[in-house]
Amino acid sequence: MGGRFQALIGILSPERPVLVQTHDFPDHDALGAAYGLCELLRREGFSCSITYGGRIQSISLGAMISKLSITLEEFTEACEHKGAQTIVVDGSPAGATVQSVAGTLVGVVDHHPTRKKIDAPFADIREDMGACSSIVWTYWLERGLTPDKITATALLAGIELDTEYLSRRVSKTDLDAHAALYFLGDKDIAREIVHTSLTLEQLPQIGKAFSDPIVQGNFILAELDGDYSSELLSVLADFLLRLREITFAVAVETGGDEYRVSARSRDPALDAGAVVAKALSGIGCGGGHSHMAGGIIRSERYPGKGELAERFANIIGSAHETDRQADRG
Repeated sequence: MGGRFQALIGILSPERPVLVQTHDFPDHDALGAAYGLCELLRREGFSCSITYGGRIQSISLGAMISKLSITLEEFTEACEHKGAQTIVVDGSPAGATVQSVAGTLVGVVDHHPTRKKIDAPFADIREDMGACSSIVWTYWLERGLTPDKITATALLAGIELDTEYLSRRVSKTDLDAHAALYFLGDKDIAREIVHTSLTLEQLPQIGKAFSDPIVQGNFILAELDGDYSSELLSVLADFLLRLREITFAVAVETGGDEYRVSARSRDPALDAGAVVAKALSGIGCGGGHSHMAGGIIRSERYPGKGELAERFANIIGSAHETDRQADRG
């Protein structure tokens, strides 16, 4: 009796190229899952490559790509593959985390909830899983194959990032996958490329973020005037979400040609990736996970801190109203 991976390869044509596409503005779990799936498909005889929409914003994610020699294809180039079969991992067009699909969508492998029907022949959505990389690990398990060291390290890094080192949204499968991959991959490299570090020089910049934030209910937005790393924004967004009264936090830096945005959510009614995508519509683009997301705004389209905060507040308010109506219904 075949499993889920067997069902996936059953709809793929060996004569056509396969694209594994992550959610826009990918993180370690998205790329780990994409790499793990791509390597498994190659073992099955498929021609496979990885692509993504948006940007690689994280320095540590760049380090992961470099240290593990992960080859990525630019989205515009991926769109030129004739007859390409696309599998989206760690995101979904139905969940607003993928704005555009390269090739023809044939499958979605994800662990995020979606309120819309996925229009694809194959869908493996496991909302109980802490990381999409864990789902991909089950495919290797299904085939009775052992991931090589690089693949195991990529999957391990994805699990550790998305579960915050097994402290958030962990299922038994996540634990099993982590235990198996921990001894197959390079645990030190996995930890190094997931770990976010700052410098003493960034302390004054961190102070600026807390000097004049905008707070509306349980939402907070902090603006930094300068061109800073996405790591700093991530740390700030994480810290802001630790405030007891806050359930949705946004940090934005206003320096350079493109202003970066980092968002965090611990409100079950608010999917950070979907909220960011909507808030930046028309002025930039973004996406990500239900609990964390990122994006960019073209400098000439930046509406100012107040209007940007209002954009987020309106979307958050609409989401809460929709949730209340669903409860009443």
